Amino acid sequence: MSKRKKWILISIPAAIVIILSISIIFNKTYRTTFESLPDLDQQMLTELSNIYKQFEQSPDILWNEDYAFDTKPLLLVRTNKDRGIFRKEAFAVNVPLQNSLFAQEIKMPESMGLPKVYRVSRFAPSTLYTWMPINFGTVQIQDTETMFYRYYPRMFSDPELYFDFSSFLLHEGFHIFKQKEWSYDADETWWIDEDYPVNEEQYALMGMEYKLLDLAMAESRPEKVKPYLHDWTVVRNYRYAKWPLLQGETGTEAIEGTARYVEYRYNELMGRKLTVLAAEQPPYHATFMQVFDFVADGQMQQEFLKRSMRYETGAALGMLMDKANIPWKNEMEDTPDQPGMTQYDILNDYFDLKKAADEAKIKELKQEHDYKKLLEQGRKIANGTV
Repeated sequence: MSKRKKWILISIPAAIVIILSISIIFNKTYRTTFESLPDLDQQMLTELSNIYKQFEQSPDILWNEDYAFDTKPLLLVRTNKDRGIFRKEAFAVNVPLQNSLFAQEIKMPESMGLPKVYRVSRFAPSTLYTWMPINFGTVQIQDTETMFYRYYPRMFSDPELYFDFSSFLLHEGFHIFKQKEWSYDADETWWIDEDYPVNEEQYALMGMEYKLLDLAMAESRPEKVKPYLHDWTVVRNYRYAKWPLLQGETGTEAIEGTARYVEYRYNELMGRKLTVLAAEQPPYHATFMQVFDFVADGQMQQEFLKRSMRYETGAALGMLMDKANIPWKNEMEDTPDQPGMTQYDILNDYFDLKKAADEAKIKELKQEHDYKKLLEQGRKIANGTV
């Protein structure tokens, strides 16, 4: 073997050891208090403190007392941008790292109310997977399944809708921690594509559902909200009786709608603007019928109504059942021993409608909600380009 090859074989491992050693020493000794951290890390930990305080004070609003997000193992990984390939140190909470060579406890202000916060070296073996350009997932740290979540400057300065630090974290955290056993999307029935009924009647009935949701969202009195939810369920039953495969929509409403619901509830508690069908301009939201009109007029893609809208209908149904004092969260809990119910299932059960198509009631609702105009809009949508 040549001297050059021997030198390479020796120098590469030596360089790796040197880099790791420097990284460990740097992590252990540099900026070990909250006040000394870079501004972005301080912003992130401050927002995390806000989230934890809301879960401590208002668990029933965010979900229920059984979902304590503030106790879940979390690794917050700093990167440069969305799906960025470069990462810096990470911060771990609710992970037992007190004796780890690769971690250093950060002294935090007591007023922030956070559990112990550890900064983890970027080269810690258990976190190497987080170098992948993936925004979230899970890794094993000290035999603890831990959610990792990557944060970057734009999340705090100019975030895209739903991709600010807290909203995106709460949404994906709900999938990972709360919905681990939920099976609403276990098969492919939620993905309705090839045989999706693109016709004016289907869209007109969908439009009637949206009208009823808008009317219910505008109400605050439980006794006024319930009749709208009842009628919405009647229309939904009729639409599903005609096109049974559309029942797959309810899986998306259950999985994505509840995760979106947690986002909205947190923003509401914090006095922020994100709300059902969020918009970037005042009044910072659109109604369901406005979106329906946008699609009919060609300003939005027909495709939005097929799945993306289920995030919003699912979240809205949860918020409306809250308004109407209809119990629903425990009923949605899905386990192998006790299958849960979707928002649609719960409303059918509550109103004892048995998912049957009520022709007489539908006729009445068509007259009440200008079905002729809805058919015209449905025709425009059906003739549009997906």
